[in-house]
Amino acid sequence: MKPEVVCHIMSSVDGRLLPSRWTPPFDGTDAGKLFAEYAAIGRLLDTDAWMFGKTTIREAFPYKFMPKATDHPKVGKIYIGNRDSARLFITVDPDADISYTSDRLRGDNIVTILGINATGDYLAMLEEKGISYVILADPTALDEVMSVLYDKFGVRKISLQGGGVINGAMLAAGLINELSLVIYPGIDGLTAAPSIFEYFGAMDESPATGQSLELFSVEVRQHGIVWLRYRFHNIGR
Repeated sequence: MKPEVVCHIMSSVDGRLLPSRWTPPFDGTDAGKLFAEYAAIGRLLDTDAWMFGKTTIREAFPYKFMPKATDHPKVGKIYIGNRDSARLFITVDPDADISYTSDRLRGDNIVTILGINATGDYLAMLEEKGISYVILADPTALDEVMSVLYDKFGVRKISLQGGGVINGAMLAAGLINELSLVIYPGIDGLTAAPSIFEYFGAMDESPATGQSLELFSVEVRQHGIVWLRYRFHNIGR
């Protein structure tokens, strides 16, 4: 079994993800009020875990852990740390180098998915801080990640709030059940700016193959925000 995954994202009208680049609200409203509306919508989704990309995690924990040990764990090792928050905050860290200063991110206990390249001193740091972790042969094998989160941590519904890269990886794996798209009434316009889904593959690859979207809700919110909800259907995977 796997958790239900809702990709909850706010973008400009041209699908870009860097708020600092978006044009401001036409009436002078502070953009922070629009971001607060996005957060309020997210709470309506009633999820029991968040999942962000590593770039976002780096904003909270910018320093890299520099290991000194050379010992490595076996595949399948699981450590259950602190579990007293309303939700879990999931990180996928194939490099095992995020230097955490707390067991919480945005108020919720962290569980991190690692590979066998993690070192003993890195795991000791996590355990000392009460951070849960799982060791997988391939932490980027997202299908397995979802199964572990369901079976070992009781996660039933995840709010995926990438990063276009983690969104794109989850899309390619066919693991997204719903897209909760919050449209900010502004424009970026730059071709190179990151977008909602980004998958780094060859031109003949199509990460969304076999999936289609069913629109089931449209809602106009405060400050010109539009909230679109789409259900994913896997029709040929």
